[in-house]
Amino acid sequence: MKKLVLGVAAAAAVAAPVALIPSIAGATGGSSVSINQYADFNFAGGQLDLGLNVSCTGGAGVVNVTVDQAYPETPLFTGAHGTGVQEVVCDGKTRYVTVTIVGVLYDGGKATAKAELMAPSGPAAGSRQISIRAT
Repeated sequence: MKKLVLGVAAAAAVAAPVALIPSIAGATGGSSVSINQYADFNFAGGQLDLGLNVSCTGGAGVVNVTVDQAYPETPLFTGAHGTGVQEVVCDGKTRYVTVTIVGVLYDGGKATAKAELMAPSGPAAGSRQISIRAT
């Protein structure tokens, strides 16, 4: 059900005029989070950057992200697992935020990302398969 809601919100965002996007996101007083399809990985620095679109109301919130990549996409036989946290502004507008995960040996290829938003307007969560691109 959550995937359907996020898909409908994404379709509405594309079809709606830009001026209506904040009102759609905040119309019910709820929160939303969507995960970008691509993440960038700097192998030399061991850093993964993943973009999110977040909407919430009530002041400030926090988004927690986990990214899992299975072997053989990662060279680690046990797979790669990392987490990152980012504070977000909850003012009813859709905000683009980047969450950075440091110190995990990802590689270019497929992975699964999950995001959980905790905000005064309520929690929101999303997950999707992403493509990691080495930079």
